[in-house]
Amino acid sequence: MYSFIVFFHVIGALLLGSFLAFPVAFKSLLSRSGNELKISVKTLVGFTRFGHYALILLIITGGWMVMGYATYPSLLWVVLSLILLMLIGALIGMIQNNLKRVILAEDPENALQRNKAKLNTLGWFTFVLIFTVVFVMTNRGLFA
Repeated sequence: MYSFIVFFHVIGALLLGSFLAFPVAFKSLLSRSGNELKISVKTLVGFTRFGHYALILLIITGGWMVMGYATYPSLLWVVLSLILLMLIGALIGMIQNNLKRVILAEDPENALQRNKAKLNTLGWFTFVLIFTVVFVMTNRGLFA
């Protein structure tokens, strides 16, 4: 059973890790216009939805592994892990909200230009937080 849980935990980590490509994918949006832009933004909205699913999968499988198969970690590690995962979820949600505004706007190119700085900043913050989570999750002993 442990192998099964680890497998799904790794799948969740890969899905969330693929979100590291968001800042690069966002840059390609700036050169698009019209229907091509709307299709690309809709694809990124779907991408953010999978980011949320990955977080749910990571929380469930990670909690299952910690509670069922490992020695209990320090309270600091648990709290820090949950806070970081919730922050990533919140950032992904803010990105998704801004992308939906671009889709619903009458002039998507203008809406994208208005939200460009915010989306770029949120994407890079998410990028840094994902690396931070990987560090925290792989170094449980530092917080004992």
